[in-house]
Amino acid sequence: NEYGTVSNSYSTGSVTGENHVGGLVGLNEEGTVSNSFWDTETSGQSTSDGGTGKNTTKMKDIATFSGAAWDIIAVDPGSTNTTYIWNIVDTVTYPFLSWQS
Repeated sequence: NEYGTVSNSYSTGSVTGENHVGGLVGLNEEGTVSNSFWDTETSGQSTSDGGTGKNTTKMKDIATFSGAAWDIIAVDPGSTNTTYIWNIVDTVTYPFLSWQS
């Protein structure tokens, strides 16, 4: 991330490499990372050059994201609420965009 902005995002993928490796951001040079998270368990990374690492349980907890001012609401499994940008089945899923099914 060089002079860019990353906001209201998250990562759950595995991350490997030798240089500038991070759970969400490998190298951040004068960029901005805000309200963004990565899963420390699924990524295999305990550090990042931006964002906040959370374990899988916290990544599936609406409080993690609502506490960071995400436009998010808890929904029942199989449901969506398009009034909000993000939906989550609390304690079950990672956040998903409301248009995703």
